[in-house]
Formats: sequence, structure tokens, C-alpha cells
Amino acid sequence: MPGSAEKPTLAIRIPPDGRHARTVRDALLAFASLHGVNPSDQEAMLFAVGEALANAIEHGEPTTDINVLIEIDSQLISARVADNGRGFGEVPSGHAPLPATYAERGRGIPIMQRSVDLCDVQSIPGRGTIVTLGRFRRDAMPANQEHAVPT
Repeated sequence: MPGSAEKPTLAIRIPPDGRHARTVRDALLAFASLHGVNPSDQEAMLFAVGEALANAIEHGEPTTDINVLIEIDSQLISARVADNGRGFGEVPSGHAPLPATYAERGRGIPIMQRSVDLCDVQSIPGRGTIVTLGRFRRDAMPANQEHAVPT
């Protein structure tokens, strides 16, 4: 439609293998840099998306490709990581607590929540999981509101 401003969007589909996660990380950094996203926002999204991918691969055991969709506008950078893996029944509500110091599991969702401003996990047993992440762009905020990000 003439005059409409569409969000820059990057769609990536990778096999459910950890060796391909770097492709997503590299593409995310290049795409965010191209669209002027500042380094701290890039790093936070990179960390959260990397964790979502790792969880999809390790815990989801998907049988087909993992789909990643990244969108950027003047206020927000967002990503959606979707798999068709085994899913899980109980999605934590609110901020998930970090596990005990020496626990080997349970850090994924808390890490994602602490890295971004928006984190939503939808999962259906036997059908897969969709993780949606978003970070308000710090470069788009007035200096006095940089730490007052909505939750």
C-alpha cells in the first residue's frame, strides 16, 4: 500500500541443530546494525534469542526446522522463535525465579526475561513452543526515561 511504513522483517528457518544457531545470531546482529539498533540492545536480544534457540533445540526436540522472525521498528526490536517440538504443559507466569546456584537446568526462561522487556512463552504439549521476545530500543528513548522501561 503506498505510503505505509512496514517494519523491516527478517525470517530465518534453520534445522534443529546447535551448529546452525550461529547463523541466526550473525543474521540478527547484521540486521540490527543495518537498521541502527544500538549495541546494548543488540547484545540483549542476541542473548535472549540464543537462549530461546538453545532451549528449542535441546528441550523441544523438534522434528522440523525452527522458525525465527525478527522485526525492527523505531521503538522496538522483537523476535519470535517457533518450533514444532514436544512442548511443555506449564508455562511459568510472571518473572520466573533463577534456580539454585549449582543447578544445571532451569535458567532459560529467567535469562530471557531478564535480557528483554517483553517475554512471552506459549507451549502446547506435543505441538511445540513459541517464544516471543521484545526489547524497547534504548536509542529511541529520552535519556531520562532510559531506565523506566514498561514491564
